[in-house]
Amino acid sequence: MRFNKNTIALAIIASTLATGSLAAAKTPEASTNEATQQDMSSAVQPVVMTDEGFLSKTANTHTSYQVAGENLEIVFDAISESEANSKWPNMKFRPESGSYDWNTKGGLQLTLENPGDKEVRIEMKVADNLGIMGAATHQLDLPIYLAAGKTTTVDFLFNGAEMNIEGYRGGSELDLRNIAEFQFYSVGPIAEQKVVVHGIDFIERTGDFVVSEARQGQVIEAQIPTLLTVTDFEQGIDQIVERHTGSNVDIVETSTGSGIKVHYTTDDDYPTIKFSAGTNGEAWDWSEFGDVALAFDAKNLGDSGMQLFVRVDDALDEKLGGTATGAVNSRTGYVQVPANSEDKYYFTFKDLAEGLDSGMRGEPPKKSFSASQVVFGWGEAELDLSNIVSVQLYMMNPQEEATLVIDNLSLIPNLSTDTTRYANLLDEFGQYQEESWPEKVTDVAQLKEQGKTDKKLLKKAALMDDRSKFGGWAKGPKLEGTGYFRTEKVDGTWALVDPEGYLYFATGVDNIRMDDTYTVTGMDFADAVEADTKGMRPSQVATARYVDDKRERVEASTLRRGMFDWLPDFNDPLADNYSYTQMVHTGPLKHGELFSFYSANLQRKYDTDTAQEAIDIWKDVTLARMQDWGFTSLGNWTDPMYRKNGKVPYTAHGWITGNHQRVSTGNDYWWAMHDPFDPQFRVSVATMAKALGEEVDNDPWCIGYFVDNELSWGNTVNDTNHYALAVSGLRESAESSSTKAAFDALLKEKYGSVEKFNQAWGTDVASWNEFAKGFNYQGEYTDTVKADLSILLDAFADEFFAVVSEEMEKVLPNHLYMGVRFSDWGITPEAATAAARYVDVMSYNLYATDLNAKGDWSRLPELDKPSIIGEFHFGSTDSGLFHPGIISSDDQKGRAESYAKYMESVIDNPYFVGAHWFQYMDSPVTGRAWDGENYNVGFVTVTDTPYEPLVESAKEINRNLYNRRFGSLN
Repeated sequence: MRFNKNTIALAIIASTLATGSLAAAKTPEASTNEATQQDMSSAVQPVVMTDEGFLSKTANTHTSYQVAGENLEIVFDAISESEANSKWPNMKFRPESGSYDWNTKGGLQLTLENPGDKEVRIEMKVADNLGIMGAATHQLDLPIYLAAGKTTTVDFLFNGAEMNIEGYRGGSELDLRNIAEFQFYSVGPIAEQKVVVHGIDFIERTGDFVVSEARQGQVIEAQIPTLLTVTDFEQGIDQIVERHTGSNVDIVETSTGSGIKVHYTTDDDYPTIKFSAGTNGEAWDWSEFGDVALAFDAKNLGDSGMQLFVRVDDALDEKLGGTATGAVNSRTGYVQVPANSEDKYYFTFKDLAEGLDSGMRGEPPKKSFSASQVVFGWGEAELDLSNIVSVQLYMMNPQEEATLVIDNLSLIPNLSTDTTRYANLLDEFGQYQEESWPEKVTDVAQLKEQGKTDKKLLKKAALMDDRSKFGGWAKGPKLEGTGYFRTEKVDGTWALVDPEGYLYFATGVDNIRMDDTYTVTGMDFADAVEADTKGMRPSQVATARYVDDKRERVEASTLRRGMFDWLPDFNDPLADNYSYTQMVHTGPLKHGELFSFYSANLQRKYDTDTAQEAIDIWKDVTLARMQDWGFTSLGNWTDPMYRKNGKVPYTAHGWITGNHQRVSTGNDYWWAMHDPFDPQFRVSVATMAKALGEEVDNDPWCIGYFVDNELSWGNTVNDTNHYALAVSGLRESAESSSTKAAFDALLKEKYGSVEKFNQAWGTDVASWNEFAKGFNYQGEYTDTVKADLSILLDAFADEFFAVVSEEMEKVLPNHLYMGVRFSDWGITPEAATAAARYVDVMSYNLYATDLNAKGDWSRLPELDKPSIIGEFHFGSTDSGLFHPGIISSDDQKGRAESYAKYMESVIDNPYFVGAHWFQYMDSPVTGRAWDGENYNVGFVTVTDTPYEPLVESAKEINRNLYNRRFGSLN
C-alpha cells in the first residue's frame, strides 16, 4: 500500500488570557516571524453562536430561536405541572463536524441576558459522546439563574464539581477531548421564558496543557480494505432484511450498483430496519477475521441531520424467545448523520482495549481513513463474533422523518484501534524513522566524529572577552564584591552583582540533566506496584539504573513496546541506559521500565564502556559549550554534579516534600498546595533546606536557589479561581486543617461575634464552633467577601514564604532566594505581594512571543524586586518531533529569531536580571517518562547535536548582552 503525506490547513485561533499579576493580554509588536507563532496551550476553535453553519447543526425541542445582530435569542416553551416530568425545552449545540477538543480549556464564560420582568432559571449541560446518551459521569450540568432585566456573566467551569461549587452535577469522567454537544434546557413547571446569548468565550485552564495532536494537520492517506462483504444488495433484500418497522425500504441504484433507500417515519417510537443471517435464528461466523468492525455506506437525503442507532446481537432477540435485549447479548451505538451528507460508518464489536494511550503529547501523522465511527453507547463489552445473529439500524423517538440510502454492509479492520502509525516509530538513535532533517544522525561513525569535535572544544572553549571570572561584565563599573552573588539597583535598573563586584545578567538553559531524557518502553515487572510517592518528581523516585534478571519482565503496553525498532539486550553495554520509575504523572502506565536514547548516544559518541563515563565527558563538554555560546549561568534543574564546577555559575533547586498537610482546591495541576500553617510544613522545608545546603555548601558559584515550581496559587481569570485557596481552606475542619484554624482566627479577630460576620457575608452560621467544623461558602463574591478572602490569601502566602525564607537562611545565608517560579496560569496578586516581602529575586515562567506580548507587568514598580524568567521556549516540527512545545515557530530559523526577540525584551526591561530557556535537550520523541512531553525545545537533539541557527542566535545575544543592558553606565 502506498502512502502519501499531505499537509491539511488547520485554522487555529490562538488567544492568550494571562493571570494573576500578569492579568491583561496585550497586543505584541509585529515581527517577521510572529505571524507563524502559536500559543499551543490556548489553541482552540472559537464558538460563534450566530454562525450559520454552526446553527445548522443545532437540535431544538420545545424551543425556538432567532439571530438578532450578534446575539442569539432563545425562547423556551412553557411547561405545565402535568408536563414537568415529560417535557424539557432544550436547544442542543453540536460541532459542525467531529467533536470539540476542549482539553486545553478550563471552562466557558457566557454573557446571558434576561429581557423579561421575572427571574429565569435554565440549565446548561456539556456532554461527551457517552454523556449525550445519558451517562451522568460524562455530562456536566449547572443551573443558571438570571435576574429580571439583567445581563449576567456566567462562568461554567469544567472542574466545577471537583471544586465543590454549588449547583454542579456529574462530569467526573467528562472527556474534554471529545465534547459532542452543549445545551441549554429548562425544567418545569415554568412559564415561557426568553434568554439572549451575547457570546461565549473560553476560560483558560490551569496547567501547561497543550494541544494533544500538534501535528494533527498532517495525515497519511490510506484506503480502507474490505475484509468481507456481508451484502451489497445486488441480490435484493429478501435474504437479508428480516423486518422493517416504522420504515419503508426500496431498492435503488447507486454509483457502485444497488443499495436500499430507507425512509424512517415518525409513526413508530423506534423505526427500524433489521438485517439477519436468516429468519430462523441462523448466525454469521466472523471470528476468523479477528478485531474487525461492521461498516456501511450511508447517504442522508434530507435537509436535517439525524441520529442513527446501530444494534448488533450475538443471540436471538428476546421477543423471539432469545436472550438479546439491546443491552444483554447486544451492543448498541449511535452516530449523528449530517444533512445532505455521504460517508462510511463503522461500529466496533468490542470496547477499546486498555493500553492504547500513546503516552505522547504530540502524535505522529495519522492515517486518514474516510470513515466515521459509530460511538458505543451501551451493552456488552465484547460480542461473540462466531455467532452474530442480527444487525439493526434504527432511530429513537424521531421528531421528524429521515431518509437514508444504505449500501455495502461489510467487515473492515477496526480503525479505532489502528496503531500502525506507531509501529517501529524510532530508529536505534531515538529519532523518528520516516523523515530527514539536517541534524539527523545516520550511523555510529557520524556520532563518533561529533565526539571528536566536542573534545576539541574542550581545549579551546573560553569566556567571551568582556567577561569576568564569574561571567559578569568585566569592562563595566566594579561595585562592592562580597564573595557571593547579590542584587543592587544601579541608576534605576536592577542588576545581579557577581562575587567580584561586576554587574551580572543571567542567561542560560534549564534541565541540563539526564532525568527528563528517559522514555517509557512499555515493559514492567509482573509484581510491580505503584509506589506511595505523592508530591514527588520522577527525579526523586527513578534515580537508580536497573538490570534485574531475577524478576519477571512483562509487556505492560504493547503499543509502547512496538514503537521501538531497537532496544538493547540486558547484556549489551548500552543497557546501562535503562532505568525504572515507580511513578508516572500522565501516561499509559503508572510505573515501568525507562530508557534514555540521549545517554545511549553519548555512550556511542564517546565510545565508553559505561553510561557514567560518557556522562562525565558530557558534563565537561556542556560546560565548554555554555562558555563558547556565551551563556552566563546554568538554569534550573541542572544536575547536582555541576555544583562547584568552577567555570559557569549555576542555580540550585529544592522540592518541598513530606507528610505535612495540603490544601486542595480541586483545581490543582501538579498537586495540592502545601499547608504552610501546619507545623510539619516547617519540618519538611527544613529537611529540604538541609539537603540543598549540603549540596551547595556555600559555593560562590551558586547564584541562588528556587524552591518548588508552578504551584497552584490560583489566578484572576475569575473570582472562583482567584479565591479558591481561601474558600477551600474554609471548607475544612479546624480540627484537621491548620490552614482552617488560622483562617478562623483571622476572621474571629476581625469580626468578634459570628453575628457581625453573618451580617457582612450574608450568611447564617450558628456559631464560631459550628463555623470551625467547616464553612462551605457558595454565596456571591461581594466587595466585602472578596476583601476578606484576599486577607486570607495574603496570610497563607505570607506564611509560606516566611517559613521557606527562614529555613533556607539558616543553611544558605550567602545565597539569593529566587522565589517559586510563578506560572502565568498560577499567580494571584496576594501571592506575588507576599513573595516580594521575602525573596531576593522574583521568578516567573512565561511562555509568550516576548515579555510584552502576554501579561500586564504594571505592578513591577510596586513590587520593586529584581526578577528573572525561569522558563520560555519556542519549538517547531521540522526536526522529527511531533510537538513544537507551548509556543511554536515554523522552523529552526524561526526558533532562532524568536529567541532573540524574547531575550531582547527581557534585557531591555529594568526589573529583569535574567532569563533561562527551557530546556537544554529536546524531549524524547516518544515522550518523557514523567508526563509525555515530546517537544522540539532543545538547544541540542536526542543525539546531542546542536541546532546551529539557535546556537548562533544565542551567541549574538550573549555577545552584545552587557552593552545592551548596561552600556549607558560607561
